[in-house]
Amino acid sequence: MASTWLDFWQQENKFDNAMSTNYAYFLAKVKKYVTLSKTQKVLDIGSGPGNLEDAWHDQVGEIHGLDISQRYNEMGRAKHAEHPNVFFHDLSPDDYLNFSPVANQRFDVIIVMSVVQYYRNADEVEQLLRNIAQLAAPGAKALICDIMVGSSIASDIMGIVTRSIRQGELFSMMKLLVELRFSSYHEIRKANGFLVLPELQWLALAKRVGLNAQFIKSPITLQKERKSLLIQF
Repeated sequence: MASTWLDFWQQENKFDNAMSTNYAYFLAKVKKYVTLSKTQKVLDIGSGPGNLEDAWHDQVGEIHGLDISQRYNEMGRAKHAEHPNVFFHDLSPDDYLNFSPVANQRFDVIIVMSVVQYYRNADEVEQLLRNIAQLAAPGAKALICDIMVGSSIASDIMGIVTRSIRQGELFSMMKLLVELRFSSYHEIRKANGFLVLPELQWLALAKRVGLNAQFIKSPITLQKERKSLLIQF
């Protein structure tokens, strides 16, 4: 039985086939902020089963996924075995902010989707921002999405349900929410919680790192109460 978030993502879980709904919404909205081209290199931090790679592999020059789950990375490599521009890199579960697998590369687009709520503290968020600054190419854009800034679990769920209705995915999303309630996810959430940082703290951390960052006003993920931070280089 998993006891931490790291344990949870290392094993088969209810999100394996359920992330596509959120990604469909995100992919439609992100076009307003990111323009893709065949000359670009993309970094997907917390790539999971490879939803971003599935959508963008034929629109960019290269796309690199980083994840602590070797199982997810193996799934991604299998799906994209015939795509030489798609790469999945293993992060150490004990040192997941060590991005050495891509340390010598620079990226035009950096995406961090629904990851930081599983971090342990603000220091780890600051390290993430420093990593992004080091990996960004001149003129790059980075998006950190699904940031929890203070909303309750109840309002978070209501935001998901509302947008699922608009997407025509209410049944599948309600099924997922019920399954999560009676899975190890619920117990781990009770024991470990989520990292919640107010918007002002995020902006202060970005300023300390020397980043040009601002929160996007309109939601670009299904979680209405969560925020997305746009960083421009």
